[in-house]
Amino acid sequence: MEQKWIPIEEQIPKEGEYILLSFENFSIPVIGRFEDGAFYAGDEDESLVKQDMYVNAWMPLPKPYRGEQPKQTNADRIRSM
Repeated sequence: MEQKWIPIEEQIPKEGEYILLSFENFSIPVIGRFEDGAFYAGDEDESLVKQDMYVNAWMPLPKPYRGEQPKQTNADRIRSM
């Protein structure tokens, strides 16, 4: 599933949820969060606006890679009972 950038004019992310942030004045996306009406990088306490970084869009983080899970056989299910 392809994830797309969501402009902040269209939708603001959920409070406290970690997301990927895009900036109008910085070329590298950053993992951050939206809390109390401001965007923050990672677990930082100073808002990005105070650092002269202006968020223009965001997207949810992808789910972590888990690799292939081995298929469980009926024998495995019975042994785990």
